[in-house]
Amino acid sequence: MGAGAARIACAVALAALALAAAPSLAAAADPAESALAGTDVYVSPRALGPAAPAAEVQLATAAARLDGQGRPVKLAIVAGPAGAPSMRVYARRLAKDVAPGETLVVTAPGRPVIAVGPRPPADITRRLRAAGVGAIADPVDRILRAAELAVPPPPDDEATGTRAILILLGLAALGAAWAVAWGARRQARAERERMLEARAAAAVRLDAVGARAGALMSRLDLPPSARADAERAIAARNEAAAGLRRIRRAEDVERIAPRIDEALAALSRACAAVGEPPPGDDPFAGLCAADPAHGPAVAEARIDGRSDPAEVCAACAEQSAAGRPPRPRLIPIGGRPAPYTEAHPDRADEP
Repeated sequence: MGAGAARIACAVALAALALAAAPSLAAAADPAESALAGTDVYVSPRALGPAAPAAEVQLATAAARLDGQGRPVKLAIVAGPAGAPSMRVYARRLAKDVAPGETLVVTAPGRPVIAVGPRPPADITRRLRAAGVGAIADPVDRILRAAELAVPPPPDDEATGTRAILILLGLAALGAAWAVAWGARRQARAERERMLEARAAAAVRLDAVGARAGALMSRLDLPPSARADAERAIAARNEAAAGLRRIRRAEDVERIAPRIDEALAALSRACAAVGEPPPGDDPFAGLCAADPAHGPAVAEARIDGRSDPAEVCAACAEQSAAGRPPRPRLIPIGGRPAPYTEAHPDRADEP
């Protein structure tokens, strides 16, 4: 083989190796895979943009409700099948890390919804098709409907009469031991709800910090010292947000409190430098009433669920004028979804 032919063969071999490695490299960098290793939901900002935080809260609320019913689930809205030829292959890859008995449901804008779990694949497909889930345009509504159909019912709902009798006899024999176990389960459920509430309250505050700091950074008259403080606020906010995604208990929010305080302090200094009110008792003042992550409010418009006009960003005002009032961002409060504005400013710091 001549030198030229050898070089061509070498180049072909290297190209083949690169193509073979591409899927694994994409999978390693997949943020959904990393997020689902520690939490039950993931919503890609690339997929939903500014609506991602509100969607994540909706998915977290649904996942907590299903888990409380004895129907564990993981929900993900992604930008696409990262490193995989199809959504089905991608979902199976993500499902490798879910716990036994848990169901994974994943979708993407303009893509089908795929569920992998204890139910047979053919049964899941039949149930989703019969309900017309694929025709639901909104990926949030689509994945929530698919979860209700794909996740198996609680174990008690599948018990036969004989099994039910055996369970009753077993419970009678266990007596106090069963009562203790049931109490522990209820306590675990309550602690999970507290964690979701604390995490959501902290997340919405961090989004408010990011929106305010970003608005300051867009000002041409921002002094260098204020710009440096705004950059510090954004860096501290991003670090706190990354830590927030890894928490598993309400008490864990306390670990990121110093970063939240650091972000607020830097933002206050930047605001003071240009004569703007600092983020004091109301960190949401002056921001979009639909979602603080949208940024400063610039107009009044109607939002879903409110009869009086609210201060909103330009995009929400345009949406409302088009006859589609934006839905407010919801977070879990007291076990129910509520507008983010009902969150107490200090709620994120409470265990």
